[in-house]
Amino acid sequence: MTVGAQALKGNVALDHFLKCDALPTASVGFSLIPLEGEIDPNIEHNADLALIPASTLKAVTTATALQILGKEHRFVTRLLRDGGSIIVKGGGDPTLSMTSPEAEFPAWLDALKKAGLTGIKGDLIIDTTHFEHRAIPNSWPWGDIGNYYGSGAWGLNFHLNSYAVTFQPGALGAPAKLIGTEPQPPRVRFENHMRTGPPGSGDQGYLYGGPRAEVIHFRGTVPAGPSAFTIKGALPNPPLSCGVAFQQYLSKNNFPLHGELKIGTGSGEEIHRQESPSLEKIVTATNHQSINLYAEALLNQLGQDGSTAAGLSTLKNHWQAQGADLTGMVIYDGSGLSPRNSITPRQLAHLLKLARIHETGDLFEKSLPIAGVSGTLASFGNGSAIEGRIHAKSGGMSRVKTYAGYLTKKSGQRYAFALMINNFVSDPKNEMVDFLSALVSD
Repeated sequence: MTVGAQALKGNVALDHFLKCDALPTASVGFSLIPLEGEIDPNIEHNADLALIPASTLKAVTTATALQILGKEHRFVTRLLRDGGSIIVKGGGDPTLSMTSPEAEFPAWLDALKKAGLTGIKGDLIIDTTHFEHRAIPNSWPWGDIGNYYGSGAWGLNFHLNSYAVTFQPGALGAPAKLIGTEPQPPRVRFENHMRTGPPGSGDQGYLYGGPRAEVIHFRGTVPAGPSAFTIKGALPNPPLSCGVAFQQYLSKNNFPLHGELKIGTGSGEEIHRQESPSLEKIVTATNHQSINLYAEALLNQLGQDGSTAAGLSTLKNHWQAQGADLTGMVIYDGSGLSPRNSITPRQLAHLLKLARIHETGDLFEKSLPIAGVSGTLASFGNGSAIEGRIHAKSGGMSRVKTYAGYLTKKSGQRYAFALMINNFVSDPKNEMVDFLSALVSD
């Protein structure tokens, strides 16, 4: 089949897709760029229309981090000794105490003992200055920032900056009783307005608070049923939670703190150094599980002063130096949680092409989920023609659904693509699978 015939077939599939019932009010953009050879402009639609990318923006952030920081880069958390005081100096590691609140503490206590200490005579100081004081971007929605996926990145992160909140449902429409939290956010008061929803309705609960909040409101519903139901929230102050938990762990192990627990700054002799998993592993987890915290930590790490603004400046300058035209691209974070982000399908696909032809390209592509196989794409296109033929990052928020990555046709031709839909009237997932299936079958 000639290139022109392929373009015609793809264009017919695109026309059919654009006429589906899910899209009469939608803004739709599509760009398909070959990894080798010339671009055929016939298979595109609104390629230069700025649209909300949602979590497909993580692909840009992770590709940037791989190229600038390198696959072996590690975040470092250090314990420092300054006279009688101990400083826990955060290094922005988003994986710290990931598996449990006390995961790191045995090694920390062991380091203190090896330094000849039997207690902390001075203060326990939690230093969070590795990243900026503002933990979340300004444009994140109020309805998101109290929930686990809206925790932001701190100079010292702790337990994925999240905590579990468990409720006991009542009768339909009745209050859902708050049973407890794990871990317990220190110095926080809860106001519980959670109700009981229909059986099988799932997690419809929202936590309203924010960084350093002292009052957190629970609203929405948890499903009716005999069992307790647990949702996850964003810790309002992860460094403080870490410090309190560590102090309690020390006390439990007869290692007293004689001074005070403080959030501050400090320097001193290094007595323990803890490294995160490699950036390669963090990038893969970011893209496979769509972890906002990881993406924001990577972005902040790119900035010279640990800020979101500096990270975004580094990101943009990096791609412009490779010839990318970012005219009209406006982004506020690294994860895509901000609904004010905008990027065109052509820009997104072009950045992905540049990412693939870079020396880190093979590693980056492997970090992306595979359609019908893995990560957030495990159920996308399984059993269809795209299964195993698309490596991509998905994105979604209210009335937004996007996919961006790499597509391999049955002929062996490979492309970078971005398919972006804003303001649909019904979920267009199946129609998107059909359209992409037609493309890979050319």
